[in-house]
Amino acid sequence: MARVLVTGATGCLGHEIALQLLAEGDQVVALGRNAQFGAGLAAAGAQFIVGDLTQGPPPLQGIDVVHHCAALSSAWGTEAAFRATNVTATTQLLHAARAAGVGRFVFTSSPSIYADGTDRFDLAEDAPLPAIFASLYAASKAEAEAQVLAANSAAMPCVALRPRGIYGRGDRSLLPRLLAAMRRGRVPMIDGGQAQIDLTHVSDAARAQILAGRADGIGGRVFNVTSGVAYTFTELVDVAARLMGLNPRRIALPYGVAMGVAGVLEGFHHLFLPQVEPILTRQAVASLGKSLTLDISAARAALGYVPRVELTEGMRDYVA
Repeated sequence: MARVLVTGATGCLGHEIALQLLAEGDQVVALGRNAQFGAGLAAAGAQFIVGDLTQGPPPLQGIDVVHHCAALSSAWGTEAAFRATNVTATTQLLHAARAAGVGRFVFTSSPSIYADGTDRFDLAEDAPLPAIFASLYAASKAEAEAQVLAANSAAMPCVALRPRGIYGRGDRSLLPRLLAAMRRGRVPMIDGGQAQIDLTHVSDAARAQILAGRADGIGGRVFNVTSGVAYTFTELVDVAARLMGLNPRRIALPYGVAMGVAGVLEGFHHLFLPQVEPILTRQAVASLGKSLTLDISAARAALGYVPRVELTEGMRDYVA
């Protein structure tokens, strides 16, 4: 039985990691900002701490493993906010973990760092990264990931995972945005909706993260994590429409036009509504309009990771 800290424990992935660890008998210290979700974790047996890593790391004495999931995960925000939450807080947590004698540090990175405005297929972890990242979020996650891997040592092995398109119960990003567009009655089909997208059900992503916290000989490595199956955006809309009983109008939108519209909307919001995310962002256009699929053979081989949840089952879990 290990004593494990989960940061971002009231977010979609962190919450699921905490619950799976508790079910397996580990002692869980759960750090998060949402007291309501935290109360549920406490009732399940976790030690819940209301906290924000931008205010400094929590006490780490006696912690065996850190699962660092806390992040500003958004298509919208300022560079200062992304750096404070995703980079500086990670640096401080790494230093505190090393000083406290933590045995392993597992970081939730992001495959958004692969995006370069082109279609990219079956990428392995050593695929080239773009010289300029597609978003402030991607840039901050790439910098934080590099710091985590550089901190790897025999005393505290450090590992990073890049889970693609996490969805399922507790999702506050991918499916909520898609379903909101569908309920408005119009879904933009960028370049015909043929971009291929990997997804990962939250239970699979959590399992991969836990496996990385237990596997030997993987310090300093990074692993892609997906469901193992790519879907076109059209297929995602088809499944969601069937489950929700919706029939939205599908608006054909060339990629260049979509990117231009998103740029105009972002400019307007920066000037007049900086606290409100535009209805369409350049990150969303890049995510939905260009194919990005990942090779997960390294996670299968080194972690023993096997995805279990297919798309329809996973979406049904969310809408239930």
